[in-house]
Amino acid sequence: MPSFSQIAALATVAFAAFAAAAPVERDLPIALPAILTSLASELAPVTALLSSIDATNATAQIVDPITSQIESILDGAVNQISTLAGAPVTTVLATANGVLSVTDTAQLLAPVLTTVFSATQDVLNAAGPAAAIIQPLLNEATAALNPLLVAVAPLVNGLLAATAPIVAPVVGELENLGLGPVVGLVGSIL
Repeated sequence: MPSFSQIAALATVAFAAFAAAAPVERDLPIALPAILTSLASELAPVTALLSSIDATNATAQIVDPITSQIESILDGAVNQISTLAGAPVTTVLATANGVLSVTDTAQLLAPVLTTVFSATQDVLNAAGPAAAIIQPLLNEATAALNPLLVAVAPLVNGLLAATAPIVAPVVGELENLGLGPVVGLVGSIL
């Protein structure tokens, strides 16, 4: 039978293990401003690459991997944004300096949209006869913005309305370039 000192020593070790355990921290979701800032940074080099395409290299073999990368980046952001569902607006719009306004958040969302729209516009303007071949790929890249808009819309009342005037000039140009179906989808969300 174990002695009292053995039981006391065992109890001391057991309680020490509990006392030394790190407090459990709940993983907080990344706030929308941080997600949008990161998203814009991730998209910038890829959309710049897309914008650099001209009539000499506007082929599906070159455009497809770039548009696929844009879609992948946007999908990753949508997954992050979905973790904010049901969170209070103060959590959704939190920054290190406080809570962003809807207007300031729209200023973070708009460059994400316009960067992708502008890159597709640049390619279509430069592609010449190849535009008809690569347009479906560009449509897929711009359509990948729709899940992003669907994800952010319920999080912050008025965010899409605040974003619409900022992106309207670019969206209008897309209509002129024959991306009507994409503009229709985006327009229905904005």
